[in-house]
Order: sequence, then structure tokens, then C-alpha cells
Amino acid sequence: MLLIMKRIIKNLIYIFPVLLLMEGCNSFLDVKPQDNILEEQVFSSVDGFNIAINGVYADLNQNGLYGANLSGGMLDVMAQYFDLSNREHIFAQYPNYDFANDEYKSRAESVWSRAYELIANTNAILYHADDKKEMLGDIYYGIYKGEGLALRAFLHFDLMRMFGSNYQEDQDLEVMPYMTQHERKVQPLTSNKDLVNLIIKDLQDAKELLKVVDPILTKGVLNFDDPNTNKLNYRQYRLNYFAVCAMLARVYLWAGDQPKAKEMALEVIQKGQVAGSEIFPWVTTEAVNNRGEYPDRIFSTEVLFALYNTNRISIQNFQYSYTLNQFQILTFIGNVADGRVPVLYPNENDFRRKLHWAQRVNNSSTEILYFTKYLDVTDTEGVSNAYRYMFPLIRISEMYLIAAETAATLEESAQYLNKLNVNRGLPEITLTSQDELKLMIENEYLKEFLGEGQTFFYFKRLQMGSIPSPSRPGVDRIPMQKGFYIFPLPESETSQRN
Repeated sequence: MLLIMKRIIKNLIYIFPVLLLMEGCNSFLDVKPQDNILEEQVFSSVDGFNIAINGVYADLNQNGLYGANLSGGMLDVMAQYFDLSNREHIFAQYPNYDFANDEYKSRAESVWSRAYELIANTNAILYHADDKKEMLGDIYYGIYKGEGLALRAFLHFDLMRMFGSNYQEDQDLEVMPYMTQHERKVQPLTSNKDLVNLIIKDLQDAKELLKVVDPILTKGVLNFDDPNTNKLNYRQYRLNYFAVCAMLARVYLWAGDQPKAKEMALEVIQKGQVAGSEIFPWVTTEAVNNRGEYPDRIFSTEVLFALYNTNRISIQNFQYSYTLNQFQILTFIGNVADGRVPVLYPNENDFRRKLHWAQRVNNSSTEILYFTKYLDVTDTEGVSNAYRYMFPLIRISEMYLIAAETAATLEESAQYLNKLNVNRGLPEITLTSQDELKLMIENEYLKEFLGEGQTFFYFKRLQMGSIPSPSRPGVDRIPMQKGFYIFPLPESETSQRN
């Protein structure tokens, strides 16, 4: 509880100094045995709840989570995207899946500890939401309880995708704990099957709460400041109703329940993209082509759930910048015209080819191919403010890919894929076989989620026996083993169970 209160108090100091003045700085910061009293003070108002849950969202940007480890670097290297032929590269050990390596151990420990810390903080919010239901009122109770349940499910699911084994083969294998208490005590390991059931229950409960109170259903994402309603604005930066439905689609697909996965994906598509009143409209050609130095490379209008990361440029600078040397940069083999870029994006009109890759001469007079998705964008008119700090975690395009994968016929699959194709500057396609469909979906994951850490989990869900090679793209595939997909539990966890 001490750790929870320190982090919540840190957020209060930053965002809500008036409360500190009311309580007296010395007494409020004196975190001692009266933690229960302090916790009651934090959760004594709607503002306190808002600050607490904002603190969880903000802390998802930690380097141990989506600020670095889960933002595409490590996971995308494991998905074999990049040219790491130089054995001195700082990521050189990751394509070998040597989980005994100290670098792997350190990153896995960081993900594990940070995620469970935020789960504990979220559980504190959930506990007090029930206790203060009358004070919160129906709307804020539904928002904070719904988002809290969704956050708990979201974090557990990503931990499961990393540390869990193959769901279809090992449903009864105990893999990790599902934490529902805000005290950090050792909890029993939970089986794959029970984990999925607990995640689904939290998401279903969140969906039921949010469908009644989430303003996104009637007013959209509310992507603007309003001093009277800011607690309910910017819904794309919260686990809103549509993001929860999308998470259910992800989890059902992971568990092999294709009908329910399709049902949830279509709910997002059909309610989120009603013609003429789209909540998540496709990125426009104008946003892609006609904004000079500040194009919408994130396709921000399509993002169902994102983090607001004012330090997002560090992801670009420390992983993809053309100024990095050959031992640091994560990039494809070859160049824009010859190498993995034209293999993965054969059509030059593909928005992702045009917006996500460039060449530039570095300080050593060497022409460098580099990934540009997270370049900083700013303009005097403020157009780019909507996406400058956005880091996407769930996209509507993923729902189209899930719908295509779970469709009853090839014709139906092609309809969903063509909707994505047309909105990426590509022509429509026809499908003639299941193998063609699988390859098409694989290629779309590779293109759509580069830099977002999702592709490795796609390969893991399907337990692919081989994945595309970064050194001979379009020709070779790298053989995979079951163990390559499973992060071992960190020593901090296993040592408590010996």
C-alpha cells in the first residue's frame, strides 16, 4: 500500500496542489502507518478519483512498459523486422530468443514489476469506487469503475501474451497470478483458461458499465478542452466503450473463440464507423499528403485507444533516428527502392510506405534508411496537436483484420481487407485460397503495427512455425520453436514461490 500511496500522492502534487494546501503539505506527505487515512483522503472526491486513474494512464508511458519495452523495440526485434546482422548491435541478442541473457531478464523484470504495480494501483481505485459509489454518482462511478476494470484486464492480458504459454495446448497450465487486491501479496498462479475467463469477465463488466455512461457513444471522442467536462473528454486516450469491445475481440481470438471475436470486432466497426457520423473515421488523403512537415503518420482518427506521451519523440530518437549509428538504429535491410521496404510495401501508393520510411544522409555522409512513424510534428496552426503525443495501442484496422480472419467465406474476408486497402491508398483484391488470405493478413499486421509491438503477439497466437526473415525478405523464413514465444517468469516472482 505504501508504494501505491506514494505514486498517487506524486500525481496529486503535480496535478492537484490545492488539495495539498488544504491538508497541509507536511501531514499529507508523511506516509506512515496512517496510509489508510491518506487513501481515504485521496478518494474523497471525484477530482481525487480522476487524478488517481490519470496517474495509471500516465504511468503506462514508463520505459518499463509502453514508453520503451512494449512500444515496438524489443517485441518488434523478436518479430524479426530489422536488420541486426551487425553482432555488436545493442539489440543483437534478441532475435535469438536467449531468455537467459541478462538483457532479456532485465526487460522482462521491468515489464512484470511495473505492470503489477499499476494493477495494484488500479485495484485501489476499484475498491474505493465501490465504497464511494453514492458520492461519485452514476456517471463517474460507471466511468471510473468501467475504466478500472478494463485497465486491469488490459495489463493482465499483455502480461499473459508475454509470459503465458500456448493457450490452445496448455489451457490448464498455471502461468501467472490474476491480481484483484491492491495489497502486493504473493498470489497463486492462475491457469491459462482461468486467466482468459477472468480477463473476459472484467471486460464484460466494464462494457456493461460504459455502455450506459460513456459519452463517446453519443458525442464522439470529444477531442477538445472544456473546463466544465474535461474529466469526460479525450475519450480516445481512455479505455472507452469501443476500446473495451476491441479488447474483447482480441481476447476471444486469443482463446480461439472466433464467433465471439468477430461479434465484438463488428460491433466496433458497425457502431464506430456509421456513415456520415463516424466516431473513428479513416485517415483522409489530405491528412496524409497535404500537410507538409506535419502529416498524420499515426492515422490518429482511427485509433480506439492511445497513450498521451509528451516524451514520444524519445521512442524515435533512441530507436529509429537516422542520427543513430549502426549499432543502435532499428531499420530494415536495404533502402527505399531495394530491400525489405519494396517487398513489404510493393505498391508505392501505400500510405504506410510513403509516411513511415525515408532516407537521409547522416553526419558520416552515409545514406540511412529510417523509420519515421514517431517523428515529432508541430505546426503554428495547431493541427498536429491531435496526434503529436499519441502512442496507439488499439486501432480500428485491427478489427477489420479480425473480421477478415473470422469471416465465413473468402468473399467476406476480401470485403473487410478491401476496406482497409482502399483506405491505405491500395487497390481492391480478390482471394482465391485460405493460404492467400493468411498471407494477406500476415502482411497487413507487418505493415500496420510496425513500431507498436503487436506483430510478435500475432505470430505467437497462431504459433507460427516460421516467420519472415529480415535479411532475405520475401524469400526466406526463420524457423520458430514453441519456447521462442514464452518469456520465463522473472526471478523476483519465482524466488517467492521456491
